[in-house]
Amino acid sequence: MTDREEIPDRPRISVVTNDDGTGTVTVDGATRAVKARDAAGARKAVLALVVEVAQEYARPVRVAASGSDGVRMLVVAPDGSVEEGVGSPAEAPAPVAVPEAPGAPTILPDIVTSVPKSAPGADPEPAAPAQAAAPLPAPAAAAPAPRAEAEPSLTRRGARLLTARDFAESAKPVLPVTATEGFRGGMNRLGFRMKPGKAEQAKRDRRETVQRAFSGRKTIAVIGEKGGVGKTTTTYLLGATLGRVRGGSVLAWDNNEFKGTLGIRSLPSPDHDHTAIDLLGHVQSVGTGELSSADLIDFVRAQGENKFDVLASQSLDGDSDVIDEEAFGLLHETLSRSYRVIIVDTGNNSKAGTWQSAVAEADVLVLTTIVKEDSARTLASMADTLVAHGHEAKLRNAVTVMSHPSPTSYPDLERRLTTHMGQLTRQVVSVPFDPALDRGDVIDYDALSDESREAWLEVTAAVAAGLR
Repeated sequence: MTDREEIPDRPRISVVTNDDGTGTVTVDGATRAVKARDAAGARKAVLALVVEVAQEYARPVRVAASGSDGVRMLVVAPDGSVEEGVGSPAEAPAPVAVPEAPGAPTILPDIVTSVPKSAPGADPEPAAPAQAAAPLPAPAAAAPAPRAEAEPSLTRRGARLLTARDFAESAKPVLPVTATEGFRGGMNRLGFRMKPGKAEQAKRDRRETVQRAFSGRKTIAVIGEKGGVGKTTTTYLLGATLGRVRGGSVLAWDNNEFKGTLGIRSLPSPDHDHTAIDLLGHVQSVGTGELSSADLIDFVRAQGENKFDVLASQSLDGDSDVIDEEAFGLLHETLSRSYRVIIVDTGNNSKAGTWQSAVAEADVLVLTTIVKEDSARTLASMADTLVAHGHEAKLRNAVTVMSHPSPTSYPDLERRLTTHMGQLTRQVVSVPFDPALDRGDVIDYDALSDESREAWLEVTAAVAAGLR
């Protein structure tokens, strides 16, 4: 929207809407009244009249709008879009109330319920005259709108035949998406067309980033060198956010070389309790070429409304077999045939073959820590390890997730972490403490706070932005 400095002081416009459906529009001292069934109808009517003025001036105009919620400065564009304006409402002319005395002259025009649109090259139809209404002033030096050049005939008798493209271009232009949240969303529900605010637009941008197309199959490795730094929580909520916002075939794989906890944090399967060890044995017996997506149903665990699957690691004390580097490669090859996105939850040992294999296969690394001094130092050390093993490029494309394990904050530590990891990785995202995650039980996405869900959407968008 145009800044206030770019909008001339004239015309000076004020509008009043009342709860009983009456209202007025005052332009440079000339007043026109409106009457509708309710306040929402009055707002639509005065907006239509102000849009007429903006169209006459061929630019946005400033308006002081008075209603039951006080006075606000607005900027109305010729296309009917509305933004909050800058400046003090006191600078606007005083609004003129609707006369209510018996015998007072009636100055109610026909109610305009939509913004008039003129066809290209055609003169706008004159508005119905108001009964004894003071006319709205015309702009002092407004130049007449240029007429569009005549279009060539598009019929069989003209210059050429109509085409499918002509038909497609005859559709009405798609209007800009308006705000649905906060004050702006509330105004739009009353008939205005205000654009989204910064917070709502940022949320939409994140969703679009998560939903954008990427080529091939992708692997995301969630890594750390310490237990309790949020690897499993991050893995699960990345899967849930991708599943809910993007959809498609998404798998969260617990690649802990011994006993991981992703199976504990996820919904169980009603039909089996198989793990990666069971899938490995099946693949080794039948071969990767013989295993279909349908066969994986007996080994992965569907996560309901979160729309992704989980492959759990072995969890029984009696398990003796472990996933090694070779087994990881075999499983990764098998799973990549059926899933477009695989999120790998790793163990804590950066020297383990499975840990190193996950990093080598990853398109994007996600480094996790909690905002505690010991965890932060371990994270910084892990970054050094990645560089030492030749993964500097992957580190620069990585995302750092800082989780808060309690309501207690450590702003100085968080600042140090953000500064240090912000220079090493592509983006650092802070995730707030959420009591819904504190028990360590099955993660319930719907129980998360709005702030927490938005933070995990930001994490997911940051990861998706690195998938090329």
